[in-house]
Amino acid sequence: MKFENGNYNKIWEANEGRKVISTILTEEGFIKPNYTFYLEKFKIDPTITPTNHKGEAIFTSEMREIVSADLMDMRAPLADTRTADKVGVAYYTGRIPDFAPAGFVEKATERWYKEENFAQFGDAALIAQFATNELQRMIDSANMTLSYLAAKALSTGETIYDMGDGIQSAIYKSYIPEENFVNAGEKVWSDPSAKILDQMSTIEESFKDKWGVEMPMQWEMTQEMFDAYFLKNEQVKEWVKYLNVVNNTPLPENLTLTRELVEKAIPQHPYNLSPIVIVNEKQKDINQGVVRGWKAGNAVLRPRGYAGYIRRASILDEVIYKRYANSVNSYNFTPALNGLGVFMNSVVVNGNFKEWHTDLFVKAIPTLDEFLYHIIVDTTTAG
Repeated sequence: MKFENGNYNKIWEANEGRKVISTILTEEGFIKPNYTFYLEKFKIDPTITPTNHKGEAIFTSEMREIVSADLMDMRAPLADTRTADKVGVAYYTGRIPDFAPAGFVEKATERWYKEENFAQFGDAALIAQFATNELQRMIDSANMTLSYLAAKALSTGETIYDMGDGIQSAIYKSYIPEENFVNAGEKVWSDPSAKILDQMSTIEESFKDKWGVEMPMQWEMTQEMFDAYFLKNEQVKEWVKYLNVVNNTPLPENLTLTRELVEKAIPQHPYNLSPIVIVNEKQKDINQGVVRGWKAGNAVLRPRGYAGYIRRASILDEVIYKRYANSVNSYNFTPALNGLGVFMNSVVVNGNFKEWHTDLFVKAIPTLDEFLYHIIVDTTTAG
């Protein structure tokens, strides 16, 4: 096989490139699904948000308040009934931002070297190297970014992008009612003497009474918070001991709690606390190193299931390049990340020589869509 007939070379061909990239992205063993925390908490919106002539896409998140039934009115025969209050719709809007990881560029000299040594390298090896070193890196970067923003939205109710080397700005603030931001309770949760189960129960019951609605809820917190607070908490320790005495498996007085003991004991507590879900997300920023989107010290109580949608929009680059790009260059586009982004492969003239480029463009943002029933607890502030 000659270099020009190989699949590696076809990646940048106008007609064949999309097919080759699609095969790489879907072929089992090439691309691994790393850093996909955001897909655990948010569902991809099946509808594409429209984009205006400036490339801006504005989403609207709406939520109708859930109204519970109440006791009937006693009435005289033939009397009119009371008219039920109309339920309002709460909403907020925001723009869907554009993102891109560092791209891939192959210079003419690099191309020449691969072509001259094609018999030694082989087409399959070049494809595997490109997929592992370049496509996987870009996919990982996109997944990290969306997971970082998902954790921000869940733990703070808003998204502020303060990472990377590009634009940094606030993106949106969801319409979580002010009363849904609460403090820890009588004591901060890091205090081993805090009656943490009582305080969680008080928060949960107060909102259920306020809403008058029974819905399946869940607590969310980081593994670090769970380990630091629950494994050292005196009330939790006493409950674990009591439970094991009842089950005829007494534990020593100087017990050191483990995750297994606590995770097994809490669901059996008579307060009927909603289950605790551990959040695991971690990313790497080019400037700050290892970062997390989840705000330290915050816990969340929210309805079970998905927290919202990943809003998405068409990539303006694809439209503009296809219509108005310099005819000297060539471009092909391949959808990626379940429609959240697109790969652009291009052959462009830079001075006297060609260059072969691969870029990933993403236009998406996780948005809270259960915001009226989303409770954010500052566990570091008592009261």
